[in-house]
Amino acid sequence: MLSPVRRAMAAVLVPAGLAAALLPASPALAATHRSVLSAGATTEKDQDETLLQSARAYATALGNLPGPALEQAFLAGMIPHHAAAVAMARQELARGSRPELKAMARNIISTQSKEISRMTGWLHTWYALTPESARMRVPHTVQQLRTPITTWMDTTTAQLSTVPPGARFDQAFMQAMIPHHETAAIASTAVPGHARHEALTTLAQQVVAAQNAQVEQMRTWLHDWYPS
Repeated sequence: MLSPVRRAMAAVLVPAGLAAALLPASPALAATHRSVLSAGATTEKDQDETLLQSARAYATALGNLPGPALEQAFLAGMIPHHAAAVAMARQELARGSRPELKAMARNIISTQSKEISRMTGWLHTWYALTPESARMRVPHTVQQLRTPITTWMDTTTAQLSTVPPGARFDQAFMQAMIPHHETAAIASTAVPGHARHEALTTLAQQVVAAQNAQVEQMRTWLHDWYPS
């Protein structure tokens, strides 16, 4: 059974008419993308897997880009991804109830705000670009593969504001932040071995480690606090 936030998000994971717009270059990527578009996300597990398949297809497309293009596309996508996480974490601070979860939210805000500044600075220093101008350079196919993730993030952030404060909000926050972190970690796996700058590889590896660790912690809390 879907939570209110997940019911509201279900329609944005596979937008109508998106299939015709997405034309992945490789047969493997095309097969992955077809499975994403055909998935019937009717349970929380289905929705999460559909979103993660989108993230995997996006990461594959990023990894196929040459070094400078990969760096620009990754940074252009990860900056707003982090910004959405910060916005969600601020909602947890304002409307959640669990001290442990509020502490994690403060960590997300602090860590990812610093990473946003660092990534924005790299775009300027390495490529004389802003996040918006970098986004405009991302190949259309790659940008389209990210569209379901971006739409999901926007909808999630908006729908969280409709959840009552307290324990219900804590639960909804974790159910939203887990796949949010997972998509960031998946996208970050495209960087090592392909980026030109070692600093970006290090950051991507840190994102994978930190966000996967927080995912596991939130899964434990969901199990312990909401066993039903």
